[in-house]
Amino acid sequence: TVKPFQLETISDALKNRIWNVYSCEVSDSISSYDSHYLEEILDNLGLKFQNVDSFTDVTTNLKRLQKWFDSAKWYQIFDFVEIYMNVLPTKDRRDARKNFNDILEIENSGYRVLANKVVPITHNEEIKCIEKAQQTEYESVNIHITKALEQFSKRPNPDYENSIKESISAVEAMCCIITGKDATLNKAIEKLKNKGVHIHPCLEKAFTSLYAYTCDEKGIRHAGIDFVDASSEDAKYMLVSCSAFVNYLIEKWSKVNQQEN
Repeated sequence: TVKPFQLETISDALKNRIWNVYSCEVSDSISSYDSHYLEEILDNLGLKFQNVDSFTDVTTNLKRLQKWFDSAKWYQIFDFVEIYMNVLPTKDRRDARKNFNDILEIENSGYRVLANKVVPITHNEEIKCIEKAQQTEYESVNIHITKALEQFSKRPNPDYENSIKESISAVEAMCCIITGKDATLNKAIEKLKNKGVHIHPCLEKAFTSLYAYTCDEKGIRHAGIDFVDASSEDAKYMLVSCSAFVNYLIEKWSKVNQQEN
């Protein structure tokens, strides 16, 4: 039986399984106790905690977190997942991400953990594409993609307009890095060929058109006008497409640099 698709909601089963991923990491054994970042999580949630001097303190803190968890709304549960991911050491995040994503997929949730964010994206190829664009050697590009992802996945009220703006800004930043000049996207794309980065005219036209979409009379980047019509599918398309284009440009530029060297 296919389980109901879960978007902006969370079933009891999914909620319980998310809790189990975390609680199974916490040990309250007398000989060796490990609160597994429980105090940091409670603090991030604005909750009190006992300083851990014994297994009893671990149990007290765990019960306090569970009481909050049991009454939490769907988006607060995902806030908890993000907090937990962020307090984990980098070396432990891959396993935790897999554990959460396996459960989200099995329970037919419309969300996955991408980096340390819970996002309304389920396709693995799209997730990999965004992750790659978020981890380039260019800090300005990474920041724009990260901000786009944060605005897209903001709960309970996503900011699709600013997500789109940040997505297109990532492409603009990448083009400016290649050309070595500050310029708007449409002008920067035109100058790529001067640096040996040649893209198909149809692809060039497609992205200059996307830029125009964000700058028209109802566009996100237009001064003094509130853009209120952006949808989740618009923001998702822009996030994935702009991430893919950033990765494409980096690959093209890398080949040019290899030929020159």
